[in-house]
Formats: sequence, structure tokens, C-alpha cells
Amino acid sequence: MNWKIEILENHSGELGEAIPHEDHLFESEEYHYDQGQVLEVAVHESANDHWHIFTDLDSGHRFKIDPRKYRKV
Repeated sequence: MNWKIEILENHSGELGEAIPHEDHLFESEEYHYDQGQVLEVAVHESANDHWHIFTDLDSGHRFKIDPRKYRKV
């Protein structure tokens, strides 16, 4: 399932943090999304109250984000 989401406040994190630890290969690389940025994403987890997990279809990066920091467009 794919969605478009708008980032509501600046969001950054570490690449690989949304991948199980045994597959976590990118721990030193960081990503950043700016407020107002619209992303097309593949949805992996959207039921958790603390983190939703997506893959950014432009970059291919899998990331997690607090559901209060984005809205579905």
C-alpha cells in the first residue's frame, strides 16, 4: 500500500533504525525531512501509537516517524 504524506515538522533520524537490528547496516548515515515536504511512501506499519514505518519511494530509504509529525495527503 502506498500513501502520500506531508511532514508537519522537521524530522530526522538514522538510516536503518526502522530495520530489524540484524539487518541494520546504515547506522552512521542520517536522513532529514523538512516541514511541508510531501513524500510518496510505501507503508510498512501504521498501527503503532509511537512510530509508523515507511519507505520513501524517491530515495528508497526506510524510516520511522512519530504519527504526530505527518499527515496523510
